[in-house]
Amino acid sequence: MTSRERATTMGHSSRTVDYVVGFLQEQGLHDVFGVDGANIEDLYDAVALAGAPLRALVAKHEFSAATMADGYHRAAGRPAVVAATSGAGAMNLVPGLAELRASQVPALALIGQPPAALDGTGTFQETSGLAGTMDAERLFAEIGVFCARVTEPDRIVEVLPRALEAALAAPGPAVLLLPKDVQQSVLGAWPERIARVGAPLRPLSAEPLRAEAVTVLTAARAAGGPVAGEPGDERRNGGPDAATDAWKNTGDGAGHAAGGVVVLAGPGVIRADARAELAALCQALNADVAVAPDAKDVFDNTHPRCLGVLGPSGTPETDRRVAQASAVVVAGHRLPQMAGGSLREQLGSVPVISVDGGDPPLLPAGHPALIRLTGPIAAELDALARALEPPARRREPSGAVPGRPPVAADTTAGAGRRPYVPAQRQAPVASAGQRTGALDLPTALDILARRLPEDANLVVDAGNTGATTVHRVPAPRRGRFITALGMGGMGHSFGAGIGAALATGAPTYVVAGDGAFYMHGMEIHTAAELALPVTFLIVNNNAHAMCHTREQVFFTGDYTFNLFRPAHIGAGVAALFPGVRAHHATDTAELDRALAAPHDGRPVLISIDVDPHQVPPFRPFHTNR
Repeated sequence: MTSRERATTMGHSSRTVDYVVGFLQEQGLHDVFGVDGANIEDLYDAVALAGAPLRALVAKHEFSAATMADGYHRAAGRPAVVAATSGAGAMNLVPGLAELRASQVPALALIGQPPAALDGTGTFQETSGLAGTMDAERLFAEIGVFCARVTEPDRIVEVLPRALEAALAAPGPAVLLLPKDVQQSVLGAWPERIARVGAPLRPLSAEPLRAEAVTVLTAARAAGGPVAGEPGDERRNGGPDAATDAWKNTGDGAGHAAGGVVVLAGPGVIRADARAELAALCQALNADVAVAPDAKDVFDNTHPRCLGVLGPSGTPETDRRVAQASAVVVAGHRLPQMAGGSLREQLGSVPVISVDGGDPPLLPAGHPALIRLTGPIAAELDALARALEPPARRREPSGAVPGRPPVAADTTAGAGRRPYVPAQRQAPVASAGQRTGALDLPTALDILARRLPEDANLVVDAGNTGATTVHRVPAPRRGRFITALGMGGMGHSFGAGIGAALATGAPTYVVAGDGAFYMHGMEIHTAAELALPVTFLIVNNNAHAMCHTREQVFFTGDYTFNLFRPAHIGAGVAALFPGVRAHHATDTAELDRALAAPHDGRPVLISIDVDPHQVPPFRPFHTNR
């Protein structure tokens, strides 16, 4: 039964909100994150009438509703929907939607408004822009990739598909402002069929441009030594599998050879679901690979060719290796400040091949040797890899059957993704000879890294805790590593972890400091209500520790605004939420036991105490600039 038929059966006419819900169902957008309220309750009513698989998931705060949509997409590649009411509800969405915009995460935000018939009358929570009120449409047009205020019910049929298409194309959040009387209005014309919406197709780059890139990369590859499986490589006589193994073992740990090709991989590769194509290109190039912090799971972190993360949480050795390269491939990445910005000047004279259909890398103006391949990332990476592979290892195009033409990609919302099926979780084996001792943050994170299931989602918050986790903990081999570098808001991980768990069903681990917990940690209640397999590791240093570190490093250090009296987070959560299994771990053995215990249907919170004076591996703190 369609949402229109169900609404009629329940005694409702076909309202605007019933059409909205029917549209969401047709697009496969089944999860709506938000907080209910008077000017959005009609949408929630329509969701209830529609029934499964559509579901509304109520957060504690609208910011976290947006971060749930964020984590949902980053974990599974599917866009989500956010629904909030007017006034403070709408304003609370602003920082969450800003992160979606900055990190190019597609989402559809449906925001209630007071009745349009009352515009200009000073009605409660009015943001029409009339009679001296704030103009919500102007505000959200700056934050979203699309914004429209729907003041005539029949416009929804045209505006809603445009909004979703804009969200998928940019990508980013698209916002619709829906006055309450418009939501309740009966639609005059409901289409018999709701079409699926997808991002516009982009063509592959012109062949001469790709040929130029192949010429540059072939020369750079030769400067770095023989490719596994080619003449001159003594390891080649074992066949294709041996050649693959040889490539895996050509990194020498401390001294990646100078010259050759370095690949800088960013979140665009993840959005394109192009990890396999990236790995094939890196193998064809014998390339070293550095990853953006918010794309840490784009490439196997344990691979000998992995250089680690870019940016201030990475290492100087990574930057030096990039500077020595004969050519650099920048895949799905723009090199913003926190994810490789320090490399921009070093790349000024190095040939750079950019593979990204969006904006170009943030290189100095007039870069003399920039080649841009602007087609779909997966297809561009695949075409390069096939052109660069040794003849003995030539493959069919990605997704093709030998002897048949490749299948065109499906660009409808959420399509083109390989379904994520969580593996059965197995109890990890305890480390031999592990000692019981006091906890510091690096030690705690090493224990966490050993206990992470291979298919886990690891969601990391801001601050000293986040910087240390990004630097130290490898991405799960078959899971996701999620962190927000757009706006970098404290508390983002709580909603994002919930969204990731809902999207995948995989065990999910959130690492956050006490400052982040105080901002949005009450979303633990949401995790308990939904009985999600989320483990929250709260690193309590009774401080806004990154701010305190800055006081010490960049100022006199003889004052602080950022150290606080002790708090007992584990005990507090245990008393507050019976639906959460909460612990306080005082040493390595207690932390290890808490992480090893199987989930019993309740979320888990583990708090640990660490020293607020410990300086994280964040390079500005060690170079004083």
